Amino acid sequence: MKNLPARLIEDAADANLIASYRAHLAWQQPCESVEAGGLLAVAGGNRFPGPYKNMAVRIDGTLAPKAFVERAQAFFGPRDRKFSVVTRGRYDADLESWLLSAGYERKSESPCLLVEKPVVVRAVDDHVRIERFADLGHVRDAVAVSAGAFETLGLPVEEAHTMLARHDRLLDPDVAGFVAYVDGVPAATALTLYSDGAAGVYWVATLPASRGRGLGEVCTALATNAGFERGAGVVTLQASPMGLPIYSRMGYRRCDQLRRYRQPG
Repeated sequence: MKNLPARLIEDAADANLIASYRAHLAWQQPCESVEAGGLLAVAGGNRFPGPYKNMAVRIDGTLAPKAFVERAQAFFGPRDRKFSVVTRGRYDADLESWLLSAGYERKSESPCLLVEKPVVVRAVDDHVRIERFADLGHVRDAVAVSAGAFETLGLPVEEAHTMLARHDRLLDPDVAGFVAYVDGVPAATALTLYSDGAAGVYWVATLPASRGRGLGEVCTALATNAGFERGAGVVTLQASPMGLPIYSRMGYRRCDQLRRYRQPG
């Protein structure tokens, strides 16, 4: 994607974000979804409106906000589910305005970042070893790290296990994951998802006891570079407040803003 206009590079990054929602359809179990008429909606394995389940995202910007929400309600209503709407600033300004006017509450937001070339991988100390996903043991370790790490950020511990229930699918060719071990104990993780010339880094996590050692940064760097090795022209991620300065230092730049709105009532 060298020498492409910034808009096309950013579109490729956004397409990978949408691909990540589709990938989570295969990663969680059970899962019901619909993708039709400009809507992608995911019910997921329980009622919790998490980042990858009980959520809806508009995949056709020509779909009017009211029609989009009505289609989401038609999907979730019979399942007796509350849902969240995911928006991206570059594509969904009209939808965000409609949601706010309809009483939807903004629950979270995070910057979307991208990088167009491999990043530096920092050295680790002798107590640390980092392994790439090669078997189900690596995946189980990564999921356990994610569950414990995100619990400290307010995500119930069972949510990572629900959204990453199909461990075998995290060994698919389009996924590359890494686990950092400190003295043999799983401590940090990150994975990258490749799709159509782009890649995205997801599920970056470090357990509290191992934070401050740079392990999340190293796993992110390895996942980033794995995307480029797979053939991506751009790698994207969505940053937490804690991770934003780290990713910026690595060379990632902001390209959009992801927001999540909760259905009223």
